[in-house]
Amino acid sequence: MTQTKQRRSHGATMKVLALAIGAFGSTASHAAAFQLLEGNASGLGNAYAGSAAVAEDASTVFFNPAGMTLLPGRNVAFSVDLVRPQAEFSDRGSTGPGGAPGVGGNGGDAGDWAAVPAGYMTWQLTDRLFAGLGVGAPFGLKTEYPNSWVGRFHAVKSELKTVNINPSIAFKVSDVFSVGFGVNFQRIDADLTKVATAGGGSALLGRIEGDDTAWGWNIGAMYQLSPTTRLGLAYRSKIDYELKGTSKF
Repeated sequence: MTQTKQRRSHGATMKVLALAIGAFGSTASHAAAFQLLEGNASGLGNAYAGSAAVAEDASTVFFNPAGMTLLPGRNVAFSVDLVRPQAEFSDRGSTGPGGAPGVGGNGGDAGDWAAVPAGYMTWQLTDRLFAGLGVGAPFGLKTEYPNSWVGRFHAVKSELKTVNINPSIAFKVSDVFSVGFGVNFQRIDADLTKVATAGGGSALLGRIEGDDTAWGWNIGAMYQLSPTTRLGLAYRSKIDYELKGTSKF
């Protein structure tokens, strides 16, 4: 099933990314600013309300792995999200070195269209044992201003990409109670550029590229109170990164 939806799952701390941005002289950005809450297409219409208990397709691998016990046989779910961030700057009196007025324009809209895919599969192994696999991008953003904008000495392009691979397993304890567990392997790539002034007034482009891989986990439980009422509980661990890479001009 292929579905397309619009706009903007999981906690992560990106301390070194913030430090890398700070090393370029710009303000540190919190991880939540890059969060992408497009885990599936089916939950978009209700803003993912009750996603821990819905378990209506294979995307439950991400939202609550215990929900796989409600999906007999084999199941596949795939979605593509179209994300269009908007980032516009308005200069209200910035200054350059020595207090001189800032030089350059506002830079226009630094945002652009991006496709965010996600895919999930589940398998029923036995009457009580289920397995699943999810692949998605829980964090990501790209903004890019022209080299002539007034903030070019702080940032020109800021790009962050993540890929999360989430194998999971679920066990049906009884006809009304199930538990699930998943492991998350995640990779992050960051690409940050700014304009740097060299001797003699010439301009150079400074660039920091970094990446890292890290592990996390998620658990879930589901209880069927009645034929029309279901309770779901899910938790995802944080993921800590230590990005390493190159800084060059």
